[in-house]
Amino acid sequence: MVNIFEVEANASQDANYREHLNRNWQNGNTEFDKIENWLNALETTFSNFQTQINDLQQQISDLNLIVKTANNRINELAVDVDKLNKAVFYAEYINDTENVADDTSISTSEDINETNVIDDDNGLIIEEDKHKSLPGEVND
Repeated sequence: MVNIFEVEANASQDANYREHLNRNWQNGNTEFDKIENWLNALETTFSNFQTQINDLQQQISDLNLIVKTANNRINELAVDVDKLNKAVFYAEYINDTENVADDTSISTSEDINETNVIDDDNGLIIEEDKHKSLPGEVND
């Protein structure tokens, strides 16, 4: 407690009057303490509100970023749907390789291109060079 009013201690004053003044000073100091505590509580409450406001602003900023990202994705999908719509209903060619990076790591099997293969109509592929007798040639 900070004493705003000092206690009177003048010997020339009447003792009753001095006690009366001292009670007034003490009551004044007590009331100022209450006001100071109330102001400290308000300051704490205001600080808590400010923290909550800052947190909400961050959440709004995060939400705006999510909405922006979602809108960008929706726009990309709308372009893709438009391309597909044109391809399906208007027979327009779709070139989807514009935004695809060149991948030189893709290897194709050249075995099938270098040998003679025969499909026996059952989905079985037989290399002609290694298997001289095919099911259709057994009785030949």
